[in-house]
Amino acid sequence: MKKNLVFEIGVEDLPSDCGEYLINKFLPILEKILKDLRIEYNYLNIFYTIRRIIIFLKEVEDRQKDKITEIFGPPLEICIDEDKKWTEVAKKFADNNKVNLNELKIFEKKGKKVIGIIKKEKGEKIEKIFNNIINEALRKFEIPRAMIWNESGFKFFRPIRYIFCIYGEKRIPIEIGGIKSSKFTYGHRVLSDRRIRIKDTKDYFDKILKNFVIFDPEVRKRMIEEQIKKLIPEGYIYENDLIKKIISLVEYPICGICDLPEKYKDLPKEIIFSIILNVKGIPIFDEKGEIYSKFIIVCDGIFNENIKEDYQKVIENKIEDAVFFMKQDLNKKPFIEYLDDLKNIVYHPHFGTIYDRVERIRKICNWLCENLNFDKNMIERINLLISLFKNDLATLLVSEFPSLQGIVGRIYAEKNGYDEIISKSIEEHYLPRFQGDKKPKFIESAILSIADRIETICSLMSERIEIRGDQDPFGIKRITTGMIEIIWDKGIEVSISELVEKTLEILNRNQEEIKKSVIEFILMRTENLLIGYGFKQGLRRAVISIEKNNLFEIKRKIDAIKVVVIDGKGEDVLIPFIRVANMLKQAKDKKIEYGDFIEELLREDAEKELYQFLKENKEIMERYYFEKKYKDFLEEMKKWKKPIDKFFDNVFVMVEDEKIRNNRLSLLQKINDIFIKFADFSFIPIKEVGNVEKI
Repeated sequence: MKKNLVFEIGVEDLPSDCGEYLINKFLPILEKILKDLRIEYNYLNIFYTIRRIIIFLKEVEDRQKDKITEIFGPPLEICIDEDKKWTEVAKKFADNNKVNLNELKIFEKKGKKVIGIIKKEKGEKIEKIFNNIINEALRKFEIPRAMIWNESGFKFFRPIRYIFCIYGEKRIPIEIGGIKSSKFTYGHRVLSDRRIRIKDTKDYFDKILKNFVIFDPEVRKRMIEEQIKKLIPEGYIYENDLIKKIISLVEYPICGICDLPEKYKDLPKEIIFSIILNVKGIPIFDEKGEIYSKFIIVCDGIFNENIKEDYQKVIENKIEDAVFFMKQDLNKKPFIEYLDDLKNIVYHPHFGTIYDRVERIRKICNWLCENLNFDKNMIERINLLISLFKNDLATLLVSEFPSLQGIVGRIYAEKNGYDEIISKSIEEHYLPRFQGDKKPKFIESAILSIADRIETICSLMSERIEIRGDQDPFGIKRITTGMIEIIWDKGIEVSISELVEKTLEILNRNQEEIKKSVIEFILMRTENLLIGYGFKQGLRRAVISIEKNNLFEIKRKIDAIKVVVIDGKGEDVLIPFIRVANMLKQAKDKKIEYGDFIEELLREDAEKELYQFLKENKEIMERYYFEKKYKDFLEEMKKWKKPIDKFFDNVFVMVEDEKIRNNRLSLLQKINDIFIKFADFSFIPIKEVGNVEKI
């Protein structure tokens, strides 16, 4: 009989990003385990608040589905004698599998008859196995920055305080990390801090709602949106994305509006915005995009005048500090002179100070400028920018508000009279902050960001920092992805191998092993980006295998494939060349050395026609390729389908006559030599081509 199941873990205050992490990482693990264990259910979801995680399984069968297994044994011919009786071989098979002889069956396997048995394993009840299911899922779940709080050594986001689990009307005993499940759940910590006895799963949701626990984050989001709408003037706006960061911090959201002190007008809006975010508030903007004199606070359960005054006092103090620090910073000395102060800030025990790092980045930038043939004026501007771009790290304002680095640098540069490109590039060099974020607008900030990122990647990876799965404590994956996105966005053509080698040389870490691991990592992140575009593995690797050294060429070729191949004619473009590449791969696997092509050895009309087609079309293909007209190159490839198909339909390549065989392979090699410049089509399985148009 199907019933609903609720499993709840009560914890100390969870990190704000815990909910999405559970849905993205833990949910698939749990789904797979349930499937593998033959647990049938209608629906699975995870709800979360700041103090609890709830797993809800709708309409779960009361036991596992029975498992039926066919076990095959020896051939029938040695299991039955002339008198149609079981032989010793059959008896031994039956004994080994603990069955009687009358339970043996006859099966057909690969055209031959064998004996075997059918084993039926009865499914266990859900209440008996759910504890193991949850614990197995948690063992497989990697939690960044997990905590250990008792002698069990169990790791979780935060210490577990209680566990509750019920299936229909029956409680299921669970034990996690030495904590055993209880008969109770609990209400809201402030509004209803009491134990609640539950009858069944429906009663569970009814009672926690009545005790001020809005368990569904989407419902909390709508509550906040509706309250804000009533609190702010018509036409005024706020960043809706900020609510997503707040909903995980409350169980019963109550919004209130607070006043900003008059001094807020003395500060740039970016600083006010950051100060409000610092107290988990929501800034409001008027019709002109200026910050409104009030802001929203989302509280958990209670908002009153005392709370309002507390928030306003905190904001007032922070604004006064910011005004003071900003005046001190600007009056102390010109912004460019803060460069020397970076000598007093340690970056890394093995890599010196922030100043040392800036000078390394300067060398990388100058190398990039030289390789990209920038003019003298551009090089001077980038060097000026390098003398400014990290200086705000030495200011009082950034020391107090670290999240403002880059923003403060841009503001101080503007106030010191630097032009828009220099000032904005200081802020932009931190872009993109995440995959899909906006990229630097100016080439100056793009070059600076690439140099900054490659210095970070090479320095940290040379320290053998472990990056696996979700374990990426320094965000190297994000930093690398951002660098690739900038290169693609700005069309920057530079040798990745040489860039990595130069950076490691500047770091005094130029070892071949480190260089290889860094390049492999960059290419792996490149492939991950292409996965995001929906490209199949064969297509990705066909291009990357050829263009390992030029990230922008990878993007340019992929863009051409998107335009030409994904119009539903992928088969016309790809299959002939996959056939050519695969034939040559077979020859290589067989270690056939076929030598040079000799026209006089051509015998069949189809191979003569193919060679003639090659002579007539080789030049235009090579011209399109060297002019980087990849769309034209791919369009021209379509014309090759007919002669190549005719060749394979009418010519047998692997004939016994070695001269003829080798000559035909040499002809295919001549064709492949043209197209392997674009991609190695041997990486693409034929079965993948049928899905090309779905990319």
